[in-house]
Amino acid sequence: MKGQYFIIYRNFKCIVSHVIDSTIRCLPALPVIFIMFLPPGTAFSADEHLNKTHITVALIQNAFPGNSKNDVAAAFKTFAKIIGEQKGYDVEVTVSTFKNISELVSLPENKRPQIVALDSWSFLQIEKERWLTPILASSAGKEKVHAHYKILVPPGSKTKTIEDLHGKDINILFTAQAKIGVPWLGSLLQEHRLGTMESFFGDISFKDNPMEVILPVFFEQRDAGLISAEEFELMAELNPQLNKMPVLAISRPLISNIIAVSSMGWESPKIKQDLIDAMLELHLSPAGQQTLNLFKFGQIVAYRPEDIETIRDINKKLVSKQR
Repeated sequence: MKGQYFIIYRNFKCIVSHVIDSTIRCLPALPVIFIMFLPPGTAFSADEHLNKTHITVALIQNAFPGNSKNDVAAAFKTFAKIIGEQKGYDVEVTVSTFKNISELVSLPENKRPQIVALDSWSFLQIEKERWLTPILASSAGKEKVHAHYKILVPPGSKTKTIEDLHGKDINILFTAQAKIGVPWLGSLLQEHRLGTMESFFGDISFKDNPMEVILPVFFEQRDAGLISAEEFELMAELNPQLNKMPVLAISRPLISNIIAVSSMGWESPKIKQDLIDAMLELHLSPAGQQTLNLFKFGQIVAYRPEDIETIRDINKKLVSKQR
């Protein structure tokens, strides 16, 4: 068993180290990344007249776990300003970060932002306010906005059902593309009349590293792990022995992050469309891909109303059980 652990740990340590090193090298170069995103031949004269415009952006912290709010804010500011100059605008960008959706909802009408980046669960809470329209979604891969989530237990575990996890420990992957698994788990417990996560499990540990979620479970140091199917499949490709882990439950496809816009406050309708188009094209260049990797997004794609229906179902289950 120790030999297996060494093989797994060595492989993943190399991968994680590479990703961390790449990300650290990427952060100080954000302005360079965005400048590289401009088409070849784009240049601006110091005397060239740019139309002044102001854009307000709101970020919900839940949408970017594991990322510094200052890094995320700087990325949005740089992106909007450079794209604005590309299209002939002198853009002033104000980025505000909110701990939760309640803070954003409480804003007076004249303080509402033009662009909001938030998780799908938070969007359901603000949707009824009717001033935001979802237009974009983040994806884990090429136009893949949905992800499945799995609950896994150690190989040879006697745990066969969700009920068997009562009082046990669970690791949960909590990243920008994986946090929606938490409300799914809550709805699953409610469906089985098992109460809340806090009352049902003995200990809950949130991790932003897939390896830290799964390996302790594989080696029976923890009782269960909740992870996106895509992340687990990637790990299992490198270490097939992980496929010995039984799956207790798997979710329906769920969407994670949404970018919504307000119809009000835009000084120019064109700058609104220019920003939307630019975000849709980020994945087409190496520099744009680096930017997406910073947020652990595969791609930004057009939002479709049907994308959020499975999240609505989970919300209905939780709300109905609370009444």
